[in-house]
Amino acid sequence: MSTILPRFDFRADSGMASDKGARRAHYEDAALLAPEIALFAVADGMGGHQAGDVAARLAVDTVRRVLSGRDSQRVIDAYVAKADLESRRAVYACLRSAFEEANRAVLADAAADEKHRGMGATLDVVWLARGNAFIAHAGDGRIYLARLRAMLQLTQDHCAPSGGRRSSGITNAIGLAEQVQVDTLFVDLSRGDRLLLCTDGVHGQVEAEAELSELVRGGSAAQAAGSLVARAAEHGRDNATAVVVEIGERFVKRTDHDRGLAAADLERARQSPLLVDLPQSFALSALSAAVEVEVRAGERIPRQVTNNLVAYIVLDGVVRYSNAERTVGAGALVFPESLVGLAGQGDLPIADQPCRLLRVRSDDFAEVCADPRLAAELYRRLATHIARVTLRNR
Repeated sequence: MSTILPRFDFRADSGMASDKGARRAHYEDAALLAPEIALFAVADGMGGHQAGDVAARLAVDTVRRVLSGRDSQRVIDAYVAKADLESRRAVYACLRSAFEEANRAVLADAAADEKHRGMGATLDVVWLARGNAFIAHAGDGRIYLARLRAMLQLTQDHCAPSGGRRSSGITNAIGLAEQVQVDTLFVDLSRGDRLLLCTDGVHGQVEAEAELSELVRGGSAAQAAGSLVARAAEHGRDNATAVVVEIGERFVKRTDHDRGLAAADLERARQSPLLVDLPQSFALSALSAAVEVEVRAGERIPRQVTNNLVAYIVLDGVVRYSNAERTVGAGALVFPESLVGLAGQGDLPIADQPCRLLRVRSDDFAEVCADPRLAAELYRRLATHIARVTLRNR
């Protein structure tokens, strides 16, 4: 049953399900449903490590403690009162601080108790405010956004590539090292959207996004979570945990919506070669597959996210290619060839300064292009741009 969450403009419903798995002697995942602060999380105690269940529970408990604290609540209140880029970034900073505190807590516990040495956990968090979801991620758990016509994978697995469909190991998680990398994302929500937070025991067994979408949209939020875990348990031997959050009716009407794309951002996006001169309705349809991500100065921008090629439209900041003389800014299209399934060559570009980017996976782009009229417009622009770039680079 949908309820009212504090500071959130929509009614929402949530549900969780879990299964120990045939291979595991213990359940080492942890889930957090805290609607009283509009907070949801899933953690996976790292398989093969001692006391993974301790690490997972410590991670989600620490995040809850930090984000329910006075300082974090003041930050989220400030965002609700005035939703601008500065207040949005302050929320990101709170999420990063919560992950860093969780990392310190797990490392300290492991150092204090020999039985806990080497423990760690993946961690995925959703914090709802206004009409938006603030997302933070570390590890190989995943967060998806299920919409009527698209199933968007929002997070990128922090794993070493193995050359095949499977990764060879987690490279970033809570308790793995002194520093933890925290990916943050911002998603504009609409009525009917569903967010899925799950461990690899779920997404590793339900790999087809069409099936994942069907399961996550079936029944209530609790029923959907149960269906996902039941499907994973049919063949899975690992712990499986799923949290589903359904976005219901909007009951707060605002004149200052903090949309995923503000008017200025939309104008920058429409300067990109992919959307230039495209009618606004078509541009908005194309951008329904895009997710806003932030990249810190000095970080490389990946062309592949979890076995899927991605492209980016630059909203803010400067991106520098391996040739130090070539930089691009707002409106630039990075890795356009990804949208037609081609992997580019050469070194990855670097964020010359903090950048906000719109990320589009090739699979999500293909779903958007199921509309033949929109596909014709987008592919024509894309072909023209790729041809121009190819000629320039010869």
